[in-house]
Amino acid sequence: MDKCIVCGNSDFKLIYKNTLQKCNNCGFITANINISDEELKLFYGEKYFNGDEYSNYIDDKETIQKNFNSRLKQIDKITKRQNFHHVLEIGCAYGFFGQLIKNRYPSASYVGYDIAKEAVEYGKSVLKVNVLNENYLESDFSSNPYSHVFMWDVIEHLSSPDEFIEKISKESVAGSFLFITTGDISSFVPRMKGASWRMIHPPTHLHYFSKKTLSKMLEKYGYEVQSIKYPPVSRSVKQIFYSLFLLQKKESKWKTYIYQKIPSSLYLKLNTYDIMFLIARKK
Repeated sequence: MDKCIVCGNSDFKLIYKNTLQKCNNCGFITANINISDEELKLFYGEKYFNGDEYSNYIDDKETIQKNFNSRLKQIDKITKRQNFHHVLEIGCAYGFFGQLIKNRYPSASYVGYDIAKEAVEYGKSVLKVNVLNENYLESDFSSNPYSHVFMWDVIEHLSSPDEFIEKISKESVAGSFLFITTGDISSFVPRMKGASWRMIHPPTHLHYFSKKTLSKMLEKYGYEVQSIKYPPVSRSVKQIFYSLFLLQKKESKWKTYIYQKIPSSLYLKLNTYDIMFLIARKK
């Protein structure tokens, strides 16, 4: 990165054995890597959701939707149940959130974008939601301004998140809401863990925001932050076990056996207070 996407500064220092770089002006942290959108697509194939990052994303649907429903309840409180008119989701994956919007707000229009081809095909064919296998930045300008935009655990994956926010702002009506979840690198756990924080794994995670840097970037594009909270997150026990004992680990028959015996419906609600849920409103 030649210039900081938050403040425009071009003075960085390398940190964490040169894997990340930190802006010397505002403190924004990004991966010390150059990667194109075409190269990024290669990381988000079917294996990403079935072995490389998740054990089995589709099997985790119930737990993933628990988190979405919990967030929607919080949103209703803060937005005073403002009507959903035209909904945009960036990083829709398999369409699990789109399905909830379709069922909960049947009068709202919804569109989701994702570069993961197999995931989008599932959303279209199985869940029957309006999801597109396209880069949102390359999509045609929306003639129907968005009222609600969702970026669930995706902004850290984008090669140019500032360009996404700029386009979203241009295509959203005044008073519209933007919802983002991402890791907060300034919170206690990442400060304690340093380079071993679980969220640091470029090239799939490219950007590492804090409350301050994310809020500052959004303000550049006409957003006012309404709320930043750290709610608990439901995790399937099967996925937790897979991440701890099987992902990128030496093959073990007894660990694989235990993993296969864990019910997919079993989950835990955890809070490490390092995942922020931000709600912003366009001025």
